[in-house]
Amino acid sequence: MRPTGPTGSVSSGIQALMRGLDTLRLLVESGRPMSPTELAEAVGVHQSSVSRILSTLATAGYVRKVAGRRFEPDFGVLTLASAVTTFPLVRKPRAAMAEAASMCPGCLISLSILWRGQILYFLRTVQGEETVDFWGTGFPLHQSAPGMRMLLELPEQDALEMLAMSRVRHGWPRGSDATPTTEVEALERARALFDHDILIIDDWHEPDRFGAATLIDYPGEHPVALSLAGPREVATDDKVRLWLLQIRRAVEKSLQ
Repeated sequence: MRPTGPTGSVSSGIQALMRGLDTLRLLVESGRPMSPTELAEAVGVHQSSVSRILSTLATAGYVRKVAGRRFEPDFGVLTLASAVTTFPLVRKPRAAMAEAASMCPGCLISLSILWRGQILYFLRTVQGEETVDFWGTGFPLHQSAPGMRMLLELPEQDALEMLAMSRVRHGWPRGSDATPTTEVEALERARALFDHDILIIDDWHEPDRFGAATLIDYPGEHPVALSLAGPREVATDDKVRLWLLQIRRAVEKSLQ
């Protein structure tokens, strides 16, 4: 029986909001216009419900209709991006991350969190380039050093489920023969490579490139990782570990 009264109204409102957010997120992540039918199948609701959601989002300026009765994100989505720099986790370590880039020439340095099975990157910086505040378009977990490092903190079944979700969302690209082929293999090999709180993986994303990550001590329900990635020729494993430990101290100090 459908809930009635105030409690039922609140429950229905929350459900509608969640569906609207799911629809908007799918449109942003897809990178292409999508039809109401495609969105309904992805969200798991009737097409008429998605049509109402799209109409509301269009009125608010977050989506727009394009040719062929398809929809894509509108400029209203950009207004949400301005909230990124209000997070202390993004704002406070900026100077420390910029200084770290000069310490590790040729390397990409990032902070990231594991949020609902996805890795969200922020403060991605490289020496001589502008820092990217937020990069949340998604990335295959099995190819991500910080993603795999954060998965090691979870119960095995939860970690395997997140890897399976990543396979559905991003496929299972293999950058080289060294890339693990299954969720179980990825987790087992990450455990074997994990040493002194640092994970270093080679060639999982591209040949002759490394990725390394450690965790940042920061309160909250989501783990936070600091990562380095770059050509293998720029540093030995010992040098990478030293860099990570030095940057971690600077970042954690900035967050106090």
